[in-house]
Amino acid sequence: MRLIRRSVKGLLAGTCGTIAMGGFAFLARRMVEPEKPMGKTHYESVVEWASGLAAPEREIAVADRIRIGELTHLGFGAFWGMIFSVINGDKTIKPLSNGAAWGTALWAVAFSGYMPALGISKSLREMGNYERLRTLGSHLVFATFTWVFLEAFRNRD
Repeated sequence: MRLIRRSVKGLLAGTCGTIAMGGFAFLARRMVEPEKPMGKTHYESVVEWASGLAAPEREIAVADRIRIGELTHLGFGAFWGMIFSVINGDKTIKPLSNGAAWGTALWAVAFSGYMPALGISKSLREMGNYERLRTLGSHLVFATFTWVFLEAFRNRD
């Protein structure tokens, strides 16, 4: 029962962390490149990739790609929030060690590993400094907010 409660709290905290992450990424793009259109997000690229595997003859509509991309991103964040919660158990989570390490690890594994390997995004080596810092900052925001919500949920027991 404890594992289930911890998992549910992690799912909720990860979802909240993902919302904060999306807000940070959006604001960073708007402040640094206000004239540049938003363009496709990494998670929209995941949707296009998956859609291409499932139905290569059909092109996914832009609105569907965006909506499904956002939901996919929330799902990924919820999943990793749950894993973070389960791994840490009842230990006190320190935002600058546990949280920052978790966010950095997720960022590095995604952008140095499976996303470039699947052709979904550029690797960290191929990214410019701004994109590298924006994506790292986004993942640090995710981990920090996930930690904040996990602590808030823990204190409600």
